[in-house]
Amino acid sequence: MDTSSKEGQTRMIHVQTETKNLDISVDLACNVQGLKESIEEVEGIPVQQQEIILNGKELNHGEDLPQQDELTLQLVVKSDSNVEESAAGNFSTEAAEEEYTEADFEDSTSLDKVDSANQDIKEKDKETASVNTGLDSPNPQKAGSPISVAFLDDGVDSLISDHYQTLTDMLSKREEELASGHFKSYTQLSVLQQTANHISSHMKHNEDFLSKMSKALEITMNSLSKLNKRIINKIEEEHLQTWLSTPITSQDASEQSKSRDLMAKAAELREAVAASELQFAAVTKLCAEMEVNTAEAQQMAVNARIAAEEAARKVEEAEKAAREKARVEEEKRQKAKELEKRQQEEERIRLEKEAKRKAEMAELKGTPEEQERINPANWPTYTYRLQNANDFDASYSCIIRALPGVLAQDDVTVTKVHQLESQLQLENNDELISNIIQLKPSLSSDGDGDDASISSRSLENIVASSEEPLSVLLPHCAPRNTSKEIIVLWKPLHSLTWQAIDAKDCNIESVKDAKLVECRPTGLGVFAAVHRLKTDKFAFTKKGGKVFSTVDGRLCVQCRPGAFRVNTPFSMQIQPVELASVSDVKVRFPDECSDLISSSPIVSLQFPSSKLNRPISIITPIPANSAKPKRPVTAVPEKEKPKSSSRPASAFGLGSYSKEEEEGDNLHLLALTNNGYWIVTDEMEYTPQNKKGDLISVNTTVIPNKYWLLRTKASTSSTKAELIANTLYDYLHKRVVQFIIKQKGDDPTDIVLVCTPTLKFDRTVRRLEDEGYSEAMKLSPEVFVREGQKIEIKFRGNLQPDEDVDLVLPYNSHLKTQVNMYIAEIDKYAQKSFSSYRGFAQFYVEGLVTREIYEDNDKKRGDRKSLGTEEVWDTIMLSELLISLPKPEPEAPKPLKKAKINLVSEGPIDDNLLKQLSGDLGDEWKMLATHLNVKKTRIQSIMRNHVNCENEPAIYEMLLTWVKRVPRSLDKVKVLCDALRAVGRLDLVEDVRDKEYDYKELRAEQLKENLLKVIFVKIAQHPAGLTRYGEIAAVLKVSDEELRNIENEYSNGRERCIKMLESWRNEAGESASPNTLLRAAKYLRLTDLAGEIRRMITY
Repeated sequence: MDTSSKEGQTRMIHVQTETKNLDISVDLACNVQGLKESIEEVEGIPVQQQEIILNGKELNHGEDLPQQDELTLQLVVKSDSNVEESAAGNFSTEAAEEEYTEADFEDSTSLDKVDSANQDIKEKDKETASVNTGLDSPNPQKAGSPISVAFLDDGVDSLISDHYQTLTDMLSKREEELASGHFKSYTQLSVLQQTANHISSHMKHNEDFLSKMSKALEITMNSLSKLNKRIINKIEEEHLQTWLSTPITSQDASEQSKSRDLMAKAAELREAVAASELQFAAVTKLCAEMEVNTAEAQQMAVNARIAAEEAARKVEEAEKAAREKARVEEEKRQKAKELEKRQQEEERIRLEKEAKRKAEMAELKGTPEEQERINPANWPTYTYRLQNANDFDASYSCIIRALPGVLAQDDVTVTKVHQLESQLQLENNDELISNIIQLKPSLSSDGDGDDASISSRSLENIVASSEEPLSVLLPHCAPRNTSKEIIVLWKPLHSLTWQAIDAKDCNIESVKDAKLVECRPTGLGVFAAVHRLKTDKFAFTKKGGKVFSTVDGRLCVQCRPGAFRVNTPFSMQIQPVELASVSDVKVRFPDECSDLISSSPIVSLQFPSSKLNRPISIITPIPANSAKPKRPVTAVPEKEKPKSSSRPASAFGLGSYSKEEEEGDNLHLLALTNNGYWIVTDEMEYTPQNKKGDLISVNTTVIPNKYWLLRTKASTSSTKAELIANTLYDYLHKRVVQFIIKQKGDDPTDIVLVCTPTLKFDRTVRRLEDEGYSEAMKLSPEVFVREGQKIEIKFRGNLQPDEDVDLVLPYNSHLKTQVNMYIAEIDKYAQKSFSSYRGFAQFYVEGLVTREIYEDNDKKRGDRKSLGTEEVWDTIMLSELLISLPKPEPEAPKPLKKAKINLVSEGPIDDNLLKQLSGDLGDEWKMLATHLNVKKTRIQSIMRNHVNCENEPAIYEMLLTWVKRVPRSLDKVKVLCDALRAVGRLDLVEDVRDKEYDYKELRAEQLKENLLKVIFVKIAQHPAGLTRYGEIAAVLKVSDEELRNIENEYSNGRERCIKMLESWRNEAGESASPNTLLRAAKYLRLTDLAGEIRRMITY
């Protein structure tokens, strides 16, 4: 197939990395270069850092890919240092192969040198053998006289030295290559193996040569010794010792001639003896040197053999390791391929089952009956209540709806989980808005009877495999906030990980006055509703486009066509920064934030890749500098313009401004780093979009985690802008709170400790006063805490809690952060000089504390030398408040009497109704107590107190216990009616409803009467009430006779007006209403009085 036919076709290549597997789609004509570019587009890995391996061998840059149906390659990502070294030719595979090729050439040259040296040694062996033969002959002078010592000294020595020097250099070079090289190419391994074998054979040959040389030297020494002995024997045989030692004397001529002949022979003999001794000494010296050289050569041969064996061993180990690595990688590839196939098969089966189920459901969902059946509003509803779950005023903990037959009311147990025990970690902008509740299967019995409930594991399986997920509704207390949304965090049973699931607001007919959020989990577990920044999800196509934020419509993201090659989804979060927050942070941190003018929202964008092909534009709103003076410019010629302004000072407005603000301001674009700090960035560009400057276009190809625009004074530096940003960012994630301690007026030992936001201070104080905490308040200064932060309460002084209470509680802005307890003195005889017992409540949080580092801890602090400071994690005391407990008056002991409990009526449920119900109820009162959430221990205590009595006192005490413990905000009538209906006493339900109706009518009449009294006083205090009360009486049709009687009896104008109005009310009866007085004031055109009466009626 030619290249033109391959261009339109594609195939899939599997690429394995150290962390994951990639599936890359490329053209059939694609080579290694194209594959690397595709990997760079998908994963962002530069081409120069990629190394493609196939069967243990790296593929070259321009090499074609093998034509296989399923091609699996390995991707090795090199670091930056390795890339630089690879560019220099140190670790590149191609460079390594070239280096090995040159080394092989050098090795072959060295081996040739070794072969030629061995040939020279063999020739010298032959010459040495011929020399030895001449020495052994009977006439050594003819065979080889004189002996060539220079050959033995220079030739052999230099030959051996050169031979072994060449061999040693080659071995050293090979050893360096083994230490520094890598064995990615199996060809180089075979070359090294052959070289090691060649060196071993040469070493063996050299050992043989050295042994032969040693034998030749020994023969030479024997020959020289024989020659010396022959010379000595010749002198002895001819008796020349005496003649050689006798001096020469004058004789006759014949004797002198003979003497001269003898002296000549003697001189020749002495010369021959000297030459023999010289040759013997030279041979002896040469033998000694040869012995040393032989020993050194033997040691070098041993070292060379060891080096060769070590090189061969390293080569074998490297080859073995390479084969083992290739085998392991191949096994991994096979296992990964099998696992992938198995997962694909399982996924295919699951998708087929899911598609089949969806098809079946789709066939059924088309009918109205099916739509009604799967609608959660038509499912059975189970309401669960918790006792003492009063983080906020909710009459129940949760509502569960499920398909008929999935579960029953008693199959699920609902319990409240403490936030510190739930392992719930809130993010910076998260706010907890509900109780944390746990839904788990009820404890089941092991019996096989009809009363045995479903086992917990079976219930979990039933819920998980249900046709439709459960509908769990949680009550919450989230305020309205367009920048945030409600999500539900769910931790399944037998799991330690929280996961976010979608949620939506929901309304139920039976609980219209409550805020509910619905989630659809696939099982039971722990649930919590959280307020989180709203996340907008969008997608850009190849054509580009523009999208707008749902939080702030002015903020939009736009891109040009071609910025994205495929459809790219992304998400966006907006954290608004209010002007009130900017003003507050400038007041609280004047040194850091005095130059701050305004701030844009904090924008967070999440794209699949942090780098884009083309820049995108983000239109970001930021308030303009409102402190700039806006003065109108008068069109006056240059000559006539006054040098100084003649306008009065009041014409510049009430605000003050400085020269810096008059000169202008400056914008700073900041990005959030990975370590959580804001820095000024130059990777993004920004330009104003309008003349006012409140819309800024940010253009970038690099997507930061978060970015932020700050408007500051013109003189503000980048370092100061970063300090402002980090200070403001930390402030936005903190809450300003105050600690309150209040005591009950009738029982000072009953106290409450509250941590409340400063914005909710007045509301919290009113709530505490309604609960009876009316004593003087102890208030702390404003402090900072974080959402979900743990606050620990400690006591010091002479006071401590009188009961076991939890003194560690988390702070949540929308839930109650308070502790109710009873306190008592530690030592009643202490603090005699005070009229009360005194103590302090301390509030602690955990944080970083700066401490001094000293040189020696054994010395006293004054003598120790400070080495600096360090930050350690420790507790920090936020506030300390005084608590006073009045001392009791000493009195004589009195016998204990059981006080009669009187119920203070606050609604339709009064003492008479409780007594009536006590007489009408029978044995079902215990079941009624259970539905009213009266504790079992309390029921048992009531039964013990009335063992031999009738049920009526016990029932009355039970109802009285319930009334006194139920929260005031709870609808007691509804709760009581639901409980009576649950036990089957519908007749008593009607009695309670009638009592409620009578109470409401009476209450309405009382409110009307009270309002009329207040309006009477307001009319009497009005000037018209003194001057025109007669006209008011005429409009209200009060008789003249009654008016004259009032005037005769009372002289004060206000008393006359009030008595006139009371007379009108008595005569009008039920028709007397505030609206009648309002119409009368309007008729008499008393506008201001009518307005005050209208406001009182409306209020």
